[in-house]
Amino acid sequence: MPIEERYGRLLDDYMSGAAMNYALFKELGVDKELGLEKNAALSVKMDMKTLPGYLGIAFKLLKAITPGKAFEQVLDRFLYHAQQWHPLATIEVNKISDREAVVRVKNCVLLKRMRDIVKKTGLDIDPKINCERDTKYFLKLFKELGIDGTWELEENGCRANVKLK
Repeated sequence: MPIEERYGRLLDDYMSGAAMNYALFKELGVDKELGLEKNAALSVKMDMKTLPGYLGIAFKLLKAITPGKAFEQVLDRFLYHAQQWHPLATIEVNKISDREAVVRVKNCVLLKRMRDIVKKTGLDIDPKINCERDTKYFLKLFKELGIDGTWELEENGCRANVKLK
């Protein structure tokens, strides 16, 4: 199986699982905001224990000595991670300073796939539910790293404004 096909199938499986989970939460009567909040909090808790070591004590030291370099490291890792989900051509980064940036995802592959899945399956969920979850997740994760941010959903993507405290 070609790698592109494998990637597409894995992404579809992941998105289908997420859609099914959100539909199940809704069917069980779980409050949407509470469910997203709990999901994001648990994900951040797990990720803070599994993130590479450079985001631990060494990162705190780097942040104290050269905050701009520390911010650049986090931004670079975020962009590297984002390429798992989004083609590089859909990610736009505008560095405002060495401690602040605006990151935008246009024509989001995840949103397009979720819309397709919701349409095909007839699930009674908002296709942007995954976007809403990621908004909560990344703002919590950034906060853990000492980065303030805002995250806005757009028609076919999202925009994050992030700034090192």
